[in-house]
Amino acid sequence: MEPGSLFLPLDNKPGEAPKRIQLLPPGPHIEGRDGRKWKLKDGKAVALASNAWMPNHSIDENHAVDLKAPKGESSPAFGWFSNITVEANGSIWADAEWTEKGRAAVSGLEYRYLSPVFLHNPKGEITTVIRAALSNSPNLDIKSLNNQEPDEPAKEKKDMKSILAALGLPEDATEDEALAAILALKTSLNAAQAKPQGVDLAAYAPRTDLAAMQGRAESAEKELAALNAARLKAEGEAAVGQAVTDRKIAPASKEEYIALCSTQEGLESFRKIMASTPAIIGETSQVPPGSPPGNQTALNSEEALLAKAAGYTQEEWNKLKEASK
Repeated sequence: MEPGSLFLPLDNKPGEAPKRIQLLPPGPHIEGRDGRKWKLKDGKAVALASNAWMPNHSIDENHAVDLKAPKGESSPAFGWFSNITVEANGSIWADAEWTEKGRAAVSGLEYRYLSPVFLHNPKGEITTVIRAALSNSPNLDIKSLNNQEPDEPAKEKKDMKSILAALGLPEDATEDEALAAILALKTSLNAAQAKPQGVDLAAYAPRTDLAAMQGRAESAEKELAALNAARLKAEGEAAVGQAVTDRKIAPASKEEYIALCSTQEGLESFRKIMASTPAIIGETSQVPPGSPPGNQTALNSEEALLAKAAGYTQEEWNKLKEASK
């Protein structure tokens, strides 16, 4: 079974392909065959977030989008799901639309299970279902299909534990609690360093203690910033990779869009743009009539569409591209 994946029966019968599919079982506690556990605390919130992720979610074969697409290999959709809802028992379901190949595979009983790909926070709480895969192999040795975290999620978790330990917090403390502890530590440090006139600070706080306190605050803050940057990079690469798969942007432009997603604001803007952008790759990119002055480059049809949707002029978009190189 894939780490972080769940295998749910399609309930398909010979000659039939289901119109409704189950994406997640009822919560609040969910456990996979591999022993990994997650929480489904608010099914309605998960359904809303999943619908907002994009209007149609792909169903591929054996997680091809996660395993083959990054290598430039084919990862065609076998179906699509939408209208994600939470049922009375707390399970998550969606309407399914199958491609010709997908319908044949499911109705012919070539596949009997569905493996959802979902995002979760550090506490293991599922937040968003982003796609799913047809699969009959419950023991594939693949990495982090459920959360799109960086390549070393175990190391990231270990690093977070060391940060929490340095701050005197328990292992299950949240990121917000860690930030609050860092802020409190820095506030204490600033107060200690604010030496009142006529008072010898060394009499109240030895210089070595102040230096150690400052080092702890700065180290914890840097490590937490590095973890956040790694997480943001992974989410940006995943969003851009999905846009390439959905033929909304050209593979050759992938790195530029990843650079534009390097901030939380940029990533959110990119996701909003992609949610309303139709598949455009496959058509011949045309340079708009008229060439810009100087050494600027005219935008192709794909870039012009994205620049307009983001509210940028051609000149502003070119500057963004140059800055990201």
